Amino acid sequence: MEFAWPCFAEPVVIDSSRSWTAAFDSFDQRNDNCYYIVTLLASGMPPQRFMAQIDVGWAGDDWTIPEFAARLRERIGRVAREGISNTSYGGPL
Repeated sequence: MEFAWPCFAEPVVIDSSRSWTAAFDSFDQRNDNCYYIVTLLASGMPPQRFMAQIDVGWAGDDWTIPEFAARLRERIGRVAREGISNTSYGGPL
């Protein structure tokens, strides 16, 4: 089965005024990091986009298990709650 990186297109609620979405950008195989473009949505504010670097070394070789997407979502959510990028990589922003 071919692997497709999860896309988090439906807004994930952070609190009563903020949520986030995320789209896969790239994977750094040498360092086991993936990069997602996070869009932070806040009431009354324009959307804010920034890059999130997520270490996926914990997942081993099988990224098709349901736990992979759930843990990835949780880790992206940590970065989204901070509201700023956790990497110097800017990607196509």
